[in-house]
Amino acid sequence: MPITTPITFNPGGMACGANPGSAVTPDYRAPFRFTGTLHSVTVDLSGDLILDAESEMRMHMARQ
Repeated sequence: MPITTPITFNPGGMACGANPGSAVTPDYRAPFRFTGTLHSVTVDLSGDLILDAESEMRMHMARQ
């Protein structure tokens, strides 16, 4: 599957300060916008890449 799907299917993107997707808990409603001030955001992509082909296949099949 990683060879046949050269892109990731993602209806959104990275969001900072809001949850544009479904709420992960019924305690709030999406998009649940943060009303404070974000002074900085750090995205750390260091470390080893974890490959899980079986989980990738399940994810792509669920989005069919």
